[in-house]
Amino acid sequence: MKFNITGKLVAVLSLTSVLLVAAMATAIYWSFQKGFISYLTELELERLDQTVADLSATYRVTGSWDFLRGNHEAWMEYLPIARVAQPPIPPLNRRPATAPSGQPFAPPLAPQDHTGLSTRLRLLDGNKHNIIGPPGERGEALLRPIQLDQRTVGWLSLSPLPVPESDLDRRFRDQQLEAIYPIAGGALLLALMIGIPLGRHLLKPVKAIAEGAHALTRGNFDIRLEPQSRDELGRLVNDFNTLAKVLERNEQLRRQSMADVSHELRTPLSILRGDIEAIQDGVRPLDQKQMARLHNTVMVLSRLVNDLYDLALVDAGALTYQKSIIDLSEIIQEASDAAEGEFANKQILLSTKVDEGLAVFGDERRLRQVIDNLLKNSLRYTDSGGECRLTAHRKGERIFINLEDSAPSVSQHELPRLFERFYRVEASRNRSRGGAGLGLAICKTIVSAHEGEIIAQASRLGGVRMHINLPAENPIDE
Repeated sequence: MKFNITGKLVAVLSLTSVLLVAAMATAIYWSFQKGFISYLTELELERLDQTVADLSATYRVTGSWDFLRGNHEAWMEYLPIARVAQPPIPPLNRRPATAPSGQPFAPPLAPQDHTGLSTRLRLLDGNKHNIIGPPGERGEALLRPIQLDQRTVGWLSLSPLPVPESDLDRRFRDQQLEAIYPIAGGALLLALMIGIPLGRHLLKPVKAIAEGAHALTRGNFDIRLEPQSRDELGRLVNDFNTLAKVLERNEQLRRQSMADVSHELRTPLSILRGDIEAIQDGVRPLDQKQMARLHNTVMVLSRLVNDLYDLALVDAGALTYQKSIIDLSEIIQEASDAAEGEFANKQILLSTKVDEGLAVFGDERRLRQVIDNLLKNSLRYTDSGGECRLTAHRKGERIFINLEDSAPSVSQHELPRLFERFYRVEASRNRSRGGAGLGLAICKTIVSAHEGEIIAQASRLGGVRMHINLPAENPIDE
C-alpha cells in the first residue's frame, strides 16, 4: 500500500504526538511520584521539632554525642514513636551493647513504628558523620540541622518513604496518578485534531506545485499558481510561475521560429521554382538577366541556411573561434569599402571614420561577419536618400564601434528585442524589406564571445544606432 505525502505527514504527526504524550505522561508520573514522596518526607522531618529540642538540650549538658554513639536504646527514647515525658540522660560511662563480633546491634523496630521511622532516621555530627541510626543514603536523605547557640552541632538525616503509609496519602497519590492518563489522552486527541488539518493546510501549496509540475510535463505551459505565503513555499511558487513563463515563452519562440523558417525558405524556393518553370515553359528566356535573378534567389537561400547553421552551432555550444591579435581598423574599413557600392545604388550616403591601430584579440572572420551583418541590416532598412555613419575609436581599455542610420526609426520599447531571433518590427522594418531576423542575433552571440557588448539605441539621424564596445589589446600610443 502506497501512501501519498498527506498520509505520510499525518502518520508522522500522529506518531510524534503519541511519543511526545507518552514521554510527557511518563515524566509526569515519575516526577509526581518522586515529588510526592519527598513532600511527605519533608513533612515528617518537620514534625521532629521535639526530637531536635531534646537532642539539643542533652548536647548542651554532655558537650558531645558520645552518649548516643552505638546506644540504640537511648536513641529510641528520643524518637516520637514511643516518647516519655522527659528523655533520660544516660550515664556518661554507659557503653553500648555489642554483638559477639564486637559490632553494635542493629536498631530494633518499635512496635508503634508503623512508618519505619527508626529504620530511616539517623543522627549525624556537625561534620555529617554518622552517630547512630541506619547507614545513610546521603544522595536521597533530607537533612535538618540541630543548633545550639546559633551553632550547628548535628544533623537529623531522614530517608524518604518507599511508599505512602497513610490511606489518605495513598488515595491522594492514586487519584493524581490516575488523572494523568485521561489528560494525556485528551492532549493526544487535541494534538491530532489540530495537527492533521494544519498539516493538510501546509501541504496545499506542495500539492499545487506537484499538480502544476504534472501539467508542465503534459505541455500545458500556461498554468500559473497563486502564492499563498511569503515563506520558502511562497518563493517556490513564484519560481514555479517564472519557470512556467519561460517554458511558455520558449514554446512560443519555437513555434514562431518553425513558422518563420518555413516561410523564409518557402518564399525564395517558390520564386526559384516559378522562375525555373517559366524558363522550362518558354515563358521567360534563359538570358543573363534571368540567370542573375536566379543567382540572387539562391544567395538569399544560402545566407538563410548559413545563419540557421550558425545559430544551431550557438545552441550546441560548437561555434568555434580562431582568435589572435588582429587589426580591427582594417577589418572595418574593408567591410565599408565592400558595401559602399550597394549603398550608392540605393542612394544612401555611407561615411566611415575609423581610427588607425585598433587592435583586439579576436576571430577576424567572425568580427568581419558582425560588421557585414550590421551594414546589410542598415542598407536593408534605411530609406533611399538617407545616410549611414560608421565610426570606430578607442577610449581607455575599450574600443567603441558605432553604426547609425537615418529613418525609419524603431520605438524605444522594441529596441532591446531587435536581437531576438526572427524578430522584426511590424511597421517600416518588416519582411517586405527582406531578411529573416537572424543577423542581429548572430552578431550579439559573436560580440559576447569576444567579451564585448552590443546594444541598440535611437540614432540622432532618425533611425537606429548600433553601439559595440570590445576590450582593446595592447594599448597603442597616440
